[in-house]
Amino acid sequence: MRKRRIKKFVLPTLFVVIGVSLFLSAAVLNSILLSDELNYDYSKSLMKDATQAVLSEQKEDKTKQEIYKPYVSENVEVLVSYYDKDASEEEKEKSLIVYENTYMPSTGIVYASDEEFDVIAVMDGKVTNIKNDDILGTMIEITHDTNLITYYYSLKDVKVNIGTSLNAGTILGKATTNNIYGQKNNFLFEVYYQGKSLNPESFYKMNELQ
Repeated sequence: MRKRRIKKFVLPTLFVVIGVSLFLSAAVLNSILLSDELNYDYSKSLMKDATQAVLSEQKEDKTKQEIYKPYVSENVEVLVSYYDKDASEEEKEKSLIVYENTYMPSTGIVYASDEEFDVIAVMDGKVTNIKNDDILGTMIEITHDTNLITYYYSLKDVKVNIGTSLNAGTILGKATTNNIYGQKNNFLFEVYYQGKSLNPESFYKMNELQ
């Protein structure tokens, strides 16, 4: 059988073709990688700007939402504290509401004074309910957002209606007497966050975190 010889120019040409192909492939791959890196950096920049904008907006909202105590009189004192199961026995005893020989843990704070005093909204919100409680008298419910609701029991001379939008510090009415504490002017203030009662004292301290 007769053998054929590979011509001398074939191998150099083949090497050149392979080299050019590898070079072009590397160039294309590098271009793709650089493009992805630029897009990634650009996306990170957009996300950073958006995050800063949201945080800035939240900060502004918190600044506007200063939390007030629900009264302004200097003669108001705490009659019954919020019941904390982890408190001392002495503190727990001071956090019980006694009615007809029945002891009930206080889910808020009872404020009282020998003089009449105004009760005010602690934050901006909307009046979502007003009703009469058999034990504590007239109650006002204010919804501040989907997670936060405050309640004010034992009021008279109510100055708001259901559906009223109000600002922090708006007068809701006056503290009055009720079936529990007789002739002493008082009212019960409750805070509920995500459906669970919150110690109002902890609620006020949120001002320090804003």
